Amino acid sequence: MGELARFEDIRIKMYPMDTQKHKEPHFHVILTDGKKASISIANGKLLEGKLNKRQRDFIKAWMLIHKEELWDRWNKAVSGEFIEKIEPKQI
Repeated sequence: MGELARFEDIRIKMYPMDTQKHKEPHFHVILTDGKKASISIANGKLLEGKLNKRQRDFIKAWMLIHKEELWDRWNKAVSGEFIEKIEPKQI
């Protein structure tokens, strides 16, 4: 539970009941090189960590496509419910 998506060198995760450190709705980005970041669902703002421009742009584009699903998963996560993966959209 927790992994929403995986693409290229990026994993997107959300954890149940994860409201202590970052008070606003967010998700976590974990890179294959071990770097991590937290991103606001509301506005795409980097809350913690570092990402290069390509990674930031890629994640922002992914966020725009999956905004509704991110809010749905956040609501489930803070309620302690099971969090389903987000399937890629066919464009």
